[in-house]
Amino acid sequence: MKITLKYIGIVLSVILPVVTLMYLNNIYLGHPYGWLWCGFYGCILVCIFTKSKIYKAIAIVANLAAFLLMTAGALMGGLYGLWIIFIHLLIPFCYLWY
Repeated sequence: MKITLKYIGIVLSVILPVVTLMYLNNIYLGHPYGWLWCGFYGCILVCIFTKSKIYKAIAIVANLAAFLLMTAGALMGGLYGLWIIFIHLLIPFCYLWY
């Protein structure tokens, strides 16, 4: 079970940076805001179930870069933009609501 959760965390933590890079290169897989939860929960799983500090550091740095890039864009919307980032970060699949 622990090994399975470790690999699920690694896969989830890779999704957000890959989708963000593809979005920046005009390969559209959906807006990266919809994948914020993957990076957040993937980093939590990696930090809990992975012993290697290299995996932890790579996952956190890659997701933090994507997160900060999207937060900078959302700040143009004022406090509403930060609210949207917070909601997408904590609630999976909330982009399907609207």
